Amino acid sequence: MAHVSLNGPSASWGKIFDDPMVAAMLDRLLHRSVVFNIDGDSYRVRMHRARSEKLRKGVVRTQNA
Repeated sequence: MAHVSLNGPSASWGKIFDDPMVAAMLDRLLHRSVVFNIDGDSYRVRMHRARSEKLRKGVVRTQNA
């Protein structure tokens, strides 16, 4: 079993990889695959936003003190 992850729809892979051979390989890879399209932010993005918000609040409190 293989796991492939990309931050974009598989339909755009042909534009990203400007090579017919890569497009053919991806076509074979996806032929009998189960594709999960997940919408929303990743855990990494959510954690980054939470850290940024905490820092921003900390900086604002320090400036107002």
